[in-house]
Amino acid sequence: MNERVPPARLRASDADRERVLRALREAAEDGRLDLEEFSERSDRVHEARTLGELPEVTRDLLPPERQPLRLDTAPVSALFRNDGRAGRWVVHGDQVVYALFGSAEVDLCDALLTRNTVRMTASALFGRIEIRVPEGMEVRVRGWSFLGLRTTSTRPSPVPDAPVLEIEGFSLFGSLRVSAPRRRRRWLRRSPKPRELG
Repeated sequence: MNERVPPARLRASDADRERVLRALREAAEDGRLDLEEFSERSDRVHEARTLGELPEVTRDLLPPERQPLRLDTAPVSALFRNDGRAGRWVVHGDQVVYALFGSAEVDLCDALLTRNTVRMTASALFGRIEIRVPEGMEVRVRGWSFLGLRTTSTRPSPVPDAPVLEIEGFSLFGSLRVSAPRRRRRWLRRSPKPRELG
């Protein structure tokens, strides 16, 4: 993906529009939107061509952390509190995450990457950072720790051109953990019972 194109000008997909429509349906069901408002906003979603046209449709319906699409460029900052980023959000080439006496959770599974290699500075000082990546993403954890922890349970990607997450930073009396969804083992799946004939 071309990083020179601002996230707001990237083309919206059908999946992006469906996320916003789902939020509108929920708002209509619980009375936050009447039928006329729901219809008007739905038309705007269907007509949207870029990502930048979508966030405004639900801005007054949900808090920032629950928006169906996030384009903000702010760091994930758990400063004496908890902070996180999940769902459909745009990950820039250089992402910053820090936790100071707080807990930061970052989920990249549904995120939109602006380039194939993402460089993330993730530092924890008396804090905790949890990063979840999609299956198949290559993860490289660097940096240093003192009385802290920096670990990943991900496996090397078998795909040659897999997206890469490079993590720098430090853990000082804090922790950084990177994980991916667990693969289902085939031998754990139950085979269907054979049908009896006759």
